[in-house]
Amino acid sequence: MKITRVEPYLTSDMRSNAVFLKIETDAGITGYGEATNHFLPQASFGMLQDLIPYLIGEDPERIEYLWQACFRRRFYRGGPATGAALSAIDMALWDIKGKAHDMPVYQLLGGLARTKVRLYGHVTGRSAEEIAEQARQRAARGITAIRFRGFHDYDDVDLHDHRLAVEQQVAYTAAIREAVGDKIDIILECHGRYDPEWAIELAKRVEGFRPIIIEDPIRHENPEALAQVRAHTPLPLATGERYHNKWEFRELVVNQYVNYLRPDICHCGGISEIRKIAALGEIYYQNLILHNNAGPLGTAASLHAALAMPNVMLLEAPWVNGAGETDVVGPYPEVVDGYALPLEGPGLGITFDEALAASKPFKPSLQPRLDALDGSVRDF
Repeated sequence: MKITRVEPYLTSDMRSNAVFLKIETDAGITGYGEATNHFLPQASFGMLQDLIPYLIGEDPERIEYLWQACFRRRFYRGGPATGAALSAIDMALWDIKGKAHDMPVYQLLGGLARTKVRLYGHVTGRSAEEIAEQARQRAARGITAIRFRGFHDYDDVDLHDHRLAVEQQVAYTAAIREAVGDKIDIILECHGRYDPEWAIELAKRVEGFRPIIIEDPIRHENPEALAQVRAHTPLPLATGERYHNKWEFRELVVNQYVNYLRPDICHCGGISEIRKIAALGEIYYQNLILHNNAGPLGTAASLHAALAMPNVMLLEAPWVNGAGETDVVGPYPEVVDGYALPLEGPGLGITFDEALAASKPFKPSLQPRLDALDGSVRDF
């Protein structure tokens, strides 16, 4: 079997802009992958175009070989665009392999390490009352872990102030805990906005509300700075959604700066690479809480990997928030009692509407341009 054609799509699904990939073979088997990076869509699309020549004429079942070829034959390596492009290629190759052997991808990865995957949903809001009501709604649907970041009202006016943000997150955490009781886990998302001293202040003030993790407490450029936060709080820490391969995770893991790793299968190099990141974490007894803001395609890849890896605790599930509409790719996994069930059928178990993807124009968008009260730049 040989790869005959590779086509990337820079398109718009109902949820947002998306980057997809189709790989065709001379055996009539087609695989699909996702390279969606909501902040660098055009860069991810361009990197896919650069990598196509490394794939044409190759055997699609040589997944590891092609991953290495696309990464190591490039003089400049790493970064978000490369990570996203490799992710889409890797997913599509696993999709082809599963279809060629008529089995779900998780079976090719060693079979079910678990029979279902626990999910967490999101809550958003511009007041403690609004965010508490959303938390009650998620819990009523059977979701047992809830993530929130706050800040949405400050995003509206392009502002980030550490003191104001800490005050808001403390108030929102208290409201959520009161709304859902003690049996629901709370994930406190900081979005990498705080300097270490403010992350420490936040951790001290929310400790009594027992969040299961503090996610991305500080900026991601210098992982060693996490040691400051870790030394001042007993609360578990997690980070990783902005890392793009196993080498970038190495420092986090071997220095044990965090309790949980948060790779994103659409950002970190796909199914093949996320398994290596998981294995590295397993050595240090670190579990994975998988970041996932993708639609059904990236979600399917995340689910197959999570089902087959031993040290996965949670999978992010934006679609359980009640806004899971999609039209280019489907379906989302079935959810029962807060757990995603395996997708069946060969490959990734999804369908892809090529004509619709080709017909939906990409719509450029900007993220908030946050400043401090004094007019200096702050992190989104």
